[in-house]
Parts: sequence; C-alpha cells; structure tokens
Amino acid sequence: MMGIRGRIALAISCMTALAVVVLGFAVHHIAGNERERSARAYQDERLSSALQIYERDGTLALGAQLDDATLPPPLRAAVFHNRSGTYLSGGDDPRVWAATGVGGDGARPARSLSVSAAYPSDDPAQLALDRALLIAGCGTVVLMAGVSWFVAQRLSRRLRLSAAAARRIAAGEPPDADALASNGRDEVAELGRSVHHMATSLAARVEAEREFTADVAHELRTPVAGLVAAAELLPQRRAVEMVQDRAQAMRRLVEDLLEVSRLDAGVERADLDACELPSLVRGIVTRAARQRGVDDLSVSVTVEGEPRIVETDRRRVERVLVNLLANAAKHGKPPIEVVVAGSRIVVRDHGPGYPAELCAEGPRRFRTAAPERGTGHGLGLTIAAGQAEVLGARLDFGAAAEGGAEAVLELPDRAVVVAPEPAAAP
Repeated sequence: MMGIRGRIALAISCMTALAVVVLGFAVHHIAGNERERSARAYQDERLSSALQIYERDGTLALGAQLDDATLPPPLRAAVFHNRSGTYLSGGDDPRVWAATGVGGDGARPARSLSVSAAYPSDDPAQLALDRALLIAGCGTVVLMAGVSWFVAQRLSRRLRLSAAAARRIAAGEPPDADALASNGRDEVAELGRSVHHMATSLAARVEAEREFTADVAHELRTPVAGLVAAAELLPQRRAVEMVQDRAQAMRRLVEDLLEVSRLDAGVERADLDACELPSLVRGIVTRAARQRGVDDLSVSVTVEGEPRIVETDRRRVERVLVNLLANAAKHGKPPIEVVVAGSRIVVRDHGPGYPAELCAEGPRRFRTAAPERGTGHGLGLTIAAGQAEVLGARLDFGAAAEGGAEAVLELPDRAVVVAPEPAAAP
C-alpha cells in the first residue's frame, strides 16, 4: 500500500507532467503559427518585389510566374476578384503561396502573378524545439518528483512520530517528548504539539489513577484484615457467617485492585518453566472450587490431540483460568466445559453469553456488562486479560457454536513440544 510520501510525490509529479505537456503543446502550437506567419510574410514581400520589377521592366524575377497552372483555387478566386493574398497548401508537396493580379481594366485583372516556396512539415528548427521541450519537461518532472519526495519524506516522518506517540499512549506507555517537540508553525507542527500535550495530560491522568488505585487498595488492606479477624469473634453463628462473607468479598476486591494496579504499572514479569498443559489445567480446575466457589462437579476437562508440554508461568495461567471459571460459574449456566487442544485452552458455559461490547472491545474494570450476566465488580476478566498479556498469550471472548459464552486462551508457541509417551514395561 502506497504511503503518504508516495501519494504526495505521485500527485505532484502527475500535476507537473500535466503542466509540462500542456505547456509543450502550447509552445509547439505557437511556434508553428509563428513559422507559418513568417513564411507568409516572406512570400508576401517577395511578391511585392516581383510585382514592382514586372510593372517597371515587364520581366519576371525572384521566381515569379504568370498564370501558374498549379495556383491553388482559393488564391485563383482571390486574384479573379482583384485581391492579393497568401495561402498554405498541403498534400505531398506542401508550399506557401502569394499571388496578385496584374494588367486588365481595373475591375478584372488580366493575368495572375504568383510566387511560392516549399513548406516542409518537418522543419529542423521546429524538431529541435520539440526535442528541447521534451528534455526540459522530463527533467522538470524528475526534479519535481525528487523535491516532492524529499518534502513528503519530512512530512511523513513528522506524521509517523505523531502516530507512534498515539500508539504509545494507547499501549499505556509514556510519549517521547523529544520526538514530538517542534518549533515549526505549520499544521503538522501544530498537530505534533497537540499530540504531545494530549499525551502528557493522558499519561499524568493514567499515572494518577494508577497511584490512586494502588493507594486505595493498600489503605483498605489493613482495615479489611482487621474486619475479617474481628468477624471471627462474633458470638452469633449467622452474624459471623454474614460478616465473614462480606469481609471476604471485600478482601478479594482489595486483592484484585492491588493486582490491577500492578498490571497497570507494567511491573509484572512471567516466570516461565516447562509443564504439561492438560495436567496443569486439571489441577487448576480442582483448586478453583476452593478459591472461587466453582463447583468442580459441573466442570469437565477434555483434551483434544496429543498432550503438550509448554513453557509458561503456572501461577499466571491459574489466575487466568480461575477468573474465567469463576465468571462462567457466576454469570453463565452449567455445564462448564474446559477443552485443551495443543497450546489452546477453551472455557465454555451454557449461559446467555458475553455481551457484544465485551467481545468487540474486551473487558473493562468495574463494568459487569449486561444485567443478565449477573452482578460483580468487573475485575475478574480484566485481571485475566492483563495476566494473559504478561504471559504473551492471546485471550479472546466470543460466543460458543452451540450457544453460551466462550473464552479462548492461546498460549504462545515458544518451546512447545509434544509430551513424550511413557515407555512400555519390559
């Protein structure tokens, strides 16, 4: 696909070529008309000189002829009406003519006096001019193409810097202030300064929100821990259960907020090691019942194809799957199916499915999407997407073929091998 540099250079080159062609045709036409005018004027002067000599001496001079049989009909008719003129004839032998009448009674000339000269279509001077126009036109087009490419290169570079800054902002990275700094006064410089100001403002706002989230989570951690401990001292069993349930929910929220703040800060790094993916998934499904209240009886694990040994971070894979299973258990309907195919893990439920907005834009914190999916803080899928990004994996949300929600975790292909089959007993 042609970039803006090529388009600007091509547009300017085409306009220059069009201008050169129009100018060349105009100069060619003007030069041809001037050549014709000069030839007619020259023959008219010859005719005047020949007429003076004929009237004075009665002799023909300067190639003049009386009653030339090859005189063109338009000139013959002009002489018949006692008029003189010039004429340019075509055909195989193009010539320029000049004729007038001589003798007679004044009303009608008795005879015609004419002079003529060859008028070749291929005039050497005209051909030289055309060649000069062609060479100058081609040189002008090439020169303008180079100049326009150089100008467009500078414009494209500045636009690419602005686009790169926008991508860095979208990725949550700080913009490059030096790259966007410009002292120019044109529109591109103004765009660069506007992007720089916007990037600085957004970066400051994002950093403030991240720090606020981390500070709130840290400040809540201590009182929540005290609340959980105090709830265990309550005398009534029902009150203890209610307070403990809410306290545990608040503690999970605080832990989720802390995890989100760490993911936003970009300080998380994956600790990779080799593991057999089907065994890892089965263990995660078993532990999910204790972590998020997922009923392990309603979750089935299916392995398609050969088992794989993958290089990944077990803890982060568990965080992703536990959040997906908790979301399916809370907002979907059983049975919940987990399918392991190669390095891909698919989690399906049979509920109303993910909302179209979530499938298109991904999860957003503190947004629980459609009411029919239940209630919550909207952090589980946000954390799952963030942990998948740390893993270098791809997490997609969509609809299952038979209905319901489907989340697909595609682990990266690095160091993926087929698990060896156990050796047969001797």
